[in-house]
Amino acid sequence: MRRPLLASLAGLAIGLISSTARSADSVAVTGTSPPSTSEDKLILTAQGSTLTGASGGGGGEIAWAHTFGPGTTASVAGDYQSIAGSHWAFGSLTGSVGWGSTGTRWTAYGEGHVGSGNTGTHPFDYGVYVAGVTGTFSGRYTVQLETRQIDIDQSHGNLPKIGLAMLVTRRLLASVSYAQSVSGNLDTDLLTARVDHYGTTLNWLAGIAEGHAAPAVVNINTGATGPAPRLKEGFAGIVRTWPRTELSLLADYLDLEGTKRITLTLSCTLHLGGAK
Repeated sequence: MRRPLLASLAGLAIGLISSTARSADSVAVTGTSPPSTSEDKLILTAQGSTLTGASGGGGGEIAWAHTFGPGTTASVAGDYQSIAGSHWAFGSLTGSVGWGSTGTRWTAYGEGHVGSGNTGTHPFDYGVYVAGVTGTFSGRYTVQLETRQIDIDQSHGNLPKIGLAMLVTRRLLASVSYAQSVSGNLDTDLLTARVDHYGTTLNWLAGIAEGHAAPAVVNINTGATGPAPRLKEGFAGIVRTWPRTELSLLADYLDLEGTKRITLTLSCTLHLGGAK
């Protein structure tokens, strides 16, 4: 399952918790103070899921990320996922470029996730491509515009998203986003709300998502097509930090019109060098 956007799972995505939901993407946090020097990170992620009426699944990811400067990063990763007899593997390349002053900052980012898998009855190709931009104003308000092209098995289409975030206090961030497909057969619309709290050594997040989603968008029954079923989702996570290490645990509950999935994601980020 792709990070929400631990997740965009993925923003908090790569650094905070690598999904999801992974099926519900997060607003990138560009209002916090970025590192002032370059550094390398090694990110190891393991995941396990249960699924109503079918065998569960699991997966893992290994990623390397490099920070060049404030808002400017690059990463490569390899993922393997399986659930209900289906399995797939893909490679990921992500990057972002940041610019601007302390009060007003912009970040442009892109992602590519390409691979293949098998449903148990036939092979399929896996491709997800993302481009977006965020703007943070007065060091407190962030606006995000994103487009996401999804080509997974028989599911294809584009899923644009708009997100808004506000730094309520120095340590509390509230965000909301809305995504609606505009092409293909995704027939997806999702509203997501999320709260993140940043402590000295312990961070936490919680959120909900509701709407309609094609099964492939949330990595369930990738070969299914037709009207998108109703989706309800809740997720919560914690992140414990040390000078060179971060451990995060994310719990995600998803109900796709009676098909229920529970996912636990454990991620370890090792800071290999650069700023502490």
